[in-house]
Amino acid sequence: MDPRLRLFGSLALIGASRRLPSFPESEFPAGSLIRELADASDASPEALSRVLLCGAGALFVCNLAGHRPASMESAPETPRPCPEETRASLPEGVPVTDVMGEIFRGGPLRLQWEALAHLEKKNMVLPHSLLVPALVMGRGAPALRPLLARTAGERGLWLASLNPDWRMFAASSDGEPDQDAWEHGRPMQRQAFFLAARTKDPAQARELFEKDMASMDASERAALLGFFSHGLSGGDEELLERLLKKDRSREVKKTAALLLSRLPKSAYLSRMGERLAACMEGFLSAPKPSALSGLFRAAAAAVGMADKADFIAPPESYDKSWAEDLIAEKSPIPQLGLRAGWLYQMACVMPPSWWTERTGREPEELIALSARSEWKKPLQMAWGDAELRFGDEDWARAMLKFMKKGDVWPSSSGRLDVFYLAGLLNREERERAWESLLSGETLTAFLEDVRSRQELDYRMSSALADKAVQALGARLASASRRDYALSYVVAELAMTLPSDRLDKALQVLAALPEDSPNREIFDRFSSVALQRRTMDAYFS
Repeated sequence: MDPRLRLFGSLALIGASRRLPSFPESEFPAGSLIRELADASDASPEALSRVLLCGAGALFVCNLAGHRPASMESAPETPRPCPEETRASLPEGVPVTDVMGEIFRGGPLRLQWEALAHLEKKNMVLPHSLLVPALVMGRGAPALRPLLARTAGERGLWLASLNPDWRMFAASSDGEPDQDAWEHGRPMQRQAFFLAARTKDPAQARELFEKDMASMDASERAALLGFFSHGLSGGDEELLERLLKKDRSREVKKTAALLLSRLPKSAYLSRMGERLAACMEGFLSAPKPSALSGLFRAAAAAVGMADKADFIAPPESYDKSWAEDLIAEKSPIPQLGLRAGWLYQMACVMPPSWWTERTGREPEELIALSARSEWKKPLQMAWGDAELRFGDEDWARAMLKFMKKGDVWPSSSGRLDVFYLAGLLNREERERAWESLLSGETLTAFLEDVRSRQELDYRMSSALADKAVQALGARLASASRRDYALSYVVAELAMTLPSDRLDKALQVLAALPEDSPNREIFDRFSSVALQRRTMDAYFS
């Protein structure tokens, strides 16, 4: 395809109403025609859209007619030669190379990461036959790009610099992001460019966003604004406050508010904190108990021996000034009334640590107080949503103490089960908690939680792995029909067990009768296990 036609396609996708197209100067028949059309039209988006479509039609007809540039002077510049590779390459034609090709072309993300990690550990690069599958894989998996940039080798980086579809991968290496992807790229390419720019220089990326945001539609502003979470700092506050108050899109306002809630000293958090403090005025002004402390005070509160009055109560009426901070008069949660909805909206944006710092009480005490409060439901739901966003370890530990096995902490998404909360603890404590919670009944919930975290380097501890294999056996022994839930996540078990526990799990699965309705589980597990064992055998 003529590269000019590719450019016109990108401009058409962006839309003339969002960014006025520019037409390249070209000394060839269709180029002269396009220039004449552009000179004869006005600068309105409608007129330029017509020029764009007519020009694309002219280029297309020239392509069908077999048009070729008249001279070599207009031909693309010959690319520089590929640098020599200094590291060893994975050999061609060996089983491990074939296995990696299967993984790159359609394997799960965690297994793709493991394959690349094996190469990096041995300081090896990909063979030529795997470069294209790996680069295509990297284009669709941003989490793999840094590792892929270190294992693609000189030829992989060279190829990535030549193909527009792979330049987003090249931007994840030490090179500069490709400005052409921002100016003329598709939405995904623009987002990849902005993410790379934000990662390398947050302030410069912020200036780029401010300069061009008037030409973006609301969906693109919201998508790019989400990348401000990378390198978020006080320098972003002025822009975020402006978007919160003045942007026309509620989605953009919401994204700005969420980012401002992550800035500990932001004016937004200060305003929300003042509103919540007013809801606890009596509680905060009362003298703090001196004899009781820690869990003892929490237990006393739970049985009604301390803090007789409700420690929090939402305002009686709606203040219209709240709308500037996106506190809606109507509750965003259908099962909550008006006042409960106001309390929820104020509380869900606050970091959990704010409550302990502001009240001087431990998380266990505050949860116990909320349990006997009239406003338990909106408050605990708000704490749940805040925990999903901030992942506070102390609050996760406290919530677990108040939950039974199989419970789900209240939240608007319903995702806060015991495995999720245990996963927020430090690694050693988390493994012990997961081990205590794991059983045949809870195995799928555990594996679903592990997969949702996308900790690509995670492997179970030996003790947890043994418990997981035991739970697998118990699950299959009690199954009287096809276990769809386990079949859906069993590959995650095969990827997160330590390599030396794979054989034990295969023995459990091999005991299934040939006519078992769960034979598919064995097939899925063994397929991943075989790929891992092939890589382990080669790289060990």
